[in-house]
Amino acid sequence: MVQQLTRGRGSLAKLPAVLEKLGVRKPLVVCSRSLRPALAKALGEQPHAVFSGFHANPDFRDCAAGRELYLAQGCDGLVSLGGGSAMDTAKAIKALLLAPDAGAVLAGQWEARPLAHLAIPATAGTGSEATSIAVMYVEGKKHSLDHPALLPEAVILDPDLLASLPLYHKKSCALDALCQGIESYWARKATEDSQVDAFLAFTGVLDNLRPYLAGDPGAAAEIQFAAYRSGCAIAVSRTTAAHALSYRLTTRYGLAHGHACMLTLPTVWEAMLEDTDVLPVLMDLAQKMRLGSELMGPRLLRGMLYDLEMPFPPAPDADALEDLTQSVNLQRLSNNPRIFTREEIRDIYRRSMMPLMGPERQACLDIWRYYGR
Repeated sequence: MVQQLTRGRGSLAKLPAVLEKLGVRKPLVVCSRSLRPALAKALGEQPHAVFSGFHANPDFRDCAAGRELYLAQGCDGLVSLGGGSAMDTAKAIKALLLAPDAGAVLAGQWEARPLAHLAIPATAGTGSEATSIAVMYVEGKKHSLDHPALLPEAVILDPDLLASLPLYHKKSCALDALCQGIESYWARKATEDSQVDAFLAFTGVLDNLRPYLAGDPGAAAEIQFAAYRSGCAIAVSRTTAAHALSYRLTTRYGLAHGHACMLTLPTVWEAMLEDTDVLPVLMDLAQKMRLGSELMGPRLLRGMLYDLEMPFPPAPDADALEDLTQSVNLQRLSNNPRIFTREEIRDIYRRSMMPLMGPERQACLDIWRYYGR
């Protein structure tokens, strides 16, 4: 399926026209309460229902409640407006509407039927609007939903929606898009087409991050498009080690997802430099990033972290390292160019959580600050 893509400043105002093109007369809109004023302005007199009863980690009961509201209100399509949680919730509601029962939803064993979903990201990072993947928690356990029918039929990218994001969220979301771009480029499942999307993702972030954080609306549009392309890339290639190592960093230390991924990405890259089988893709990636050597990749990424003043969690003691290491599902590492052992994972965590100091730190900062200039 080819998604309908509408992008540009003020494009949220085209919401009724896009819905008409999709044949949706009364959508259920999944969005947070803070975005309801923007939604009301865009929809005007268009009939709709709103579901805001979801959490940061979408729960099965929340999604089931959204399904009941959809049916009770006589809706005929879905709109998600917000971050990854809103889009995941809308995808899960769609699955619950189309599948015969909850068991079939979790197993991904159900047939697609027409039910339009229009995704409108209000962050620039997850790329969820471009994937057929969603996360839903059932009795506290994380379940990944993956079905072709969960790919939204249409997407609106309006960079004006990013203006009110807190600075930390702007940074961490952009870093998520960057990590997804880099990881999907070197992933074992990567294809030539997905590497094109990955290239557009990581170059889009690298070239536009500074002006975006300074408030440039043109750069915001480019960052948002880069995030979309990162979603297109991981929809094919999936992610690799940096993502697999990020989840426990988020739950243990409260780091945003993109922040947690970026914390380990430089060390993951560094650990793969020793593998001659992986070296060709790292050399190719470094060239695409306009770096003089594959050795500069980890230094550039660390320089970004330092320059953005992203905080580091406390240096882990033996118990923390054990907890982090054992949290990693080794099966999730099978897509990484190099398969790491438990001991290597432990060392990646240890080195990732110890920021460089002195001349080494300054060298990384200089590489980033002079990058692209």
